[in-house]
Amino acid sequence: MPGLLAGIASGAIAFFVGRAAMAAGPFVDAPLTLPPLHFSADVGIGFGTFQNYAPDPGNPDGPPVLLGGTQVGWGTNVEAAVGLPFVGELGLRIGARFGPAVGSNEGTTVPAGALANADHFGRLFDPISSEPGLSSFANPELRLRGSLFDLRTVQLALETRVIIPTGDGSVFAVTPGVPLRIHVPGFLRVDTGLYLPVAFFPDTSYSLDVPVQAFFRLGDAFVGPMTGIRFNVLDVPGQANTVDIPLGIGGGITLGGRVDLKAQIRVERINDSNWASQFLGGGVGAGLRLP
Repeated sequence: MPGLLAGIASGAIAFFVGRAAMAAGPFVDAPLTLPPLHFSADVGIGFGTFQNYAPDPGNPDGPPVLLGGTQVGWGTNVEAAVGLPFVGELGLRIGARFGPAVGSNEGTTVPAGALANADHFGRLFDPISSEPGLSSFANPELRLRGSLFDLRTVQLALETRVIIPTGDGSVFAVTPGVPLRIHVPGFLRVDTGLYLPVAFFPDTSYSLDVPVQAFFRLGDAFVGPMTGIRFNVLDVPGQANTVDIPLGIGGGITLGGRVDLKAQIRVERINDSNWASQFLGGGVGAGLRLP
């Protein structure tokens, strides 16, 4: 019996280690969902532009006014994920926002990085933004992703992201999604899908987000465009629904098949005449894929 158990254990370890060995390789061939015993970690720093509207100091009861011109805020993003047998990929994301304290249109004081959504821009190549807080630290995000099918050229999964409110004025949010990744092995990777971020404010707001990103391999490097479309539905009297068309470019280089150095610059709403002063951002960072 001990020999039989040892054989079963050795076979299971060999199976999972064999699956894990698939992680190493070019960025364009990375799997959509981490197989069992895989681990990934990412850290990035980002910046974003914003125009600060706040209560008029001379007329507090009047409409918000623009304070200064275009401003810049900074933030960081840190996340990690692990592939679990029979469960899928489990991830955790946290972030921090920096910069001088500025007044917001809610009449509170927040770090410039929060109004700039800077930690979001430090989340390299992940354009889904569903974190509704304005604190110095982003509300933690838990993510669970499981494969529907996993082929060499096409991978489809189901995903749920949950925002846990921890900061002042933050609310619970959830983002169900169906991510899709298409590969031309060794040459091209296309990331797209359908996501529905929902934030449970007193007037619930939600978005329908369809990101599209394509990365081409150039030796150990990779580069490509980022775009998509986002429909924002605001159940708030006097505020109209909006449509965002993001546009950007990202790229980087892979070291040893496991470390990805990455950078991006993107506009979250290129279809707005004030895109450079309110919706422009970028970031740099590094990702680790093990084993």
